[in-house]
Amino acid sequence: MYPRETLTLREATLADVPRLVELNHAAYPDLIVDGAVFDPEQIEAHIGCFPQGQLVAESGGRMVGAFSTFIPSPVIPVLKQHTWLGITDGGMFLRHDPAGKTLYLADIYVDPAIQRRGVGAALYGAMQELCRSLDLEHIVAGGRLWGYGAVAHQMTADEYVARVLRGSLVDPVLTSQLKAGFVVRGVLSDYLHDWRSKNFATLLEWVNPAHAAQRASSLVERERSRVAREGI
Repeated sequence: MYPRETLTLREATLADVPRLVELNHAAYPDLIVDGAVFDPEQIEAHIGCFPQGQLVAESGGRMVGAFSTFIPSPVIPVLKQHTWLGITDGGMFLRHDPAGKTLYLADIYVDPAIQRRGVGAALYGAMQELCRSLDLEHIVAGGRLWGYGAVAHQMTADEYVARVLRGSLVDPVLTSQLKAGFVVRGVLSDYLHDWRSKNFATLLEWVNPAHAAQRASSLVERERSRVAREGI
């Protein structure tokens, strides 16, 4: 494991673009053929519209991981069915809107040579700190079902996710996201052209603790209103 203090986390700059492209492609070589990895123009657009949301992790002066986020317009229903290309506007973040309340995780990637050494956990922690510092309500993401393709002939995507949640199956991506504090809110179909996941993804949410009590209160109030309307 990388001790947190050996990692440097900072905002990406335009000078980082070539290494970010290299790192992104190395992390997802099986998605290159489908164009589901970032190119220089996309990463430059991310830095241009929301530099705070583009963080890189360095160790010994070398970039070893990064994440890319944006804030969707508040009119976009982020907790309903959507696709990666649709919500990210083809990976360009054209509808990034500081007035929104959601930090959307478009991608997180780690150098394959040092995976499972704590870099991903450090990046998730930094992302949650960003959400808190901007006083956003939550983080939302579509999570790749990395191991589903191997067992798709035996079960549905919903069954696969349920088994991972119960702990009877381990998915290297979903299991790490659960450890980072994300909760599964559903399963997205046709989220991303991905043979490993059979195009499915988990709809993930991490709620900012500062907004958790307010959300619970709103849910109670909505239920009271429903009961009053229906005369229950």
